[in-house]
Amino acid sequence: MPGDLVGEYRGRVIDTELEGETSSAWHSDPSYTLLFALDDGLTIDAGVRGNSIRFMNHSCDPNCETCAEGTRVFVYALRAIHAGEELTYDYNLRPGDPTDSPDDYACKCGSSACRGTMLDMELLGSA
Repeated sequence: MPGDLVGEYRGRVIDTELEGETSSAWHSDPSYTLLFALDDGLTIDAGVRGNSIRFMNHSCDPNCETCAEGTRVFVYALRAIHAGEELTYDYNLRPGDPTDSPDDYACKCGSSACRGTMLDMELLGSA
């Protein structure tokens, strides 16, 4: 049901400057990440002590949303979710490098609302 808690995005909380030392940073695909950026220069690295929430996929028309509370991130249902339906949320990724383009983080969610990138369009100034 809408507003129901799905779970918590878990992992070790690190300073953003340490992101280059994570398993996500070693992956050759720039859109692959087990990192969840928080405010105040902190990131949750779900590659260490993470749970199954780290495997939720992105969708431009998600059935879940995230809510940060300090250094914790909770995932809530946006609507009723049917048994067997994939759980998704909008990643709203931040570009890893200022020269990155939306194509570097291509979205293939298949939704009729697909914007073509997993990047947060507000950060790109294209909202």
